[in-house]
Amino acid sequence: MFAKVKIRMASLLISGLLAACFNTAQAFDDSTIQKCVHPDGSVLYQQDVCPPGTTGKTVASNASSTNTLTLAANSNHQYSTTLSINGVTVPGYVDTGATYVTFSSEAASHMHIRSDDAAVVYMQTANGIVATRTKKVSVLKVGPFELYNVEVAIVANSPTLIGMSALSQLKFANENGNLVLTKR
Repeated sequence: MFAKVKIRMASLLISGLLAACFNTAQAFDDSTIQKCVHPDGSVLYQQDVCPPGTTGKTVASNASSTNTLTLAANSNHQYSTTLSINGVTVPGYVDTGATYVTFSSEAASHMHIRSDDAAVVYMQTANGIVATRTKKVSVLKVGPFELYNVEVAIVANSPTLIGMSALSQLKFANENGNLVLTKR
């Protein structure tokens, strides 16, 4: 059986570049994450306030009283936050075009997810049909939100994508170029 799933996997498949693409971080409690740029071009991410001599831009904010997470787009117009399974947190891209939360075999192993008991599914991706393994994860965190019974797909060499299997439990809206996530 072939399951067709849209997963955008453009040039992000080069794992060495993947880490460099993340320009946002998770904000905890009633705080913001600032991207602080030094005059020499080096970048520091810091909670709430940038140090003197740097220029800052808010890239994530979390107003815990309203249970809201606001994400700013990175330079590639992508939104990223954290994904946590089994106490292990990894960065991931929000992808409303992806059916599942998707991550690589290496990330699955790092998050203590066994794939040998997962169903084999063939998925249509931007790079053709690939064999994946799918299974339900009982608890998954996207940023500060705990989500339950989320279907995930393990795809070799895939970036971590936060797809609709998780996002369907959240409300999301684009406000002034920022992606705002709230719990349903």
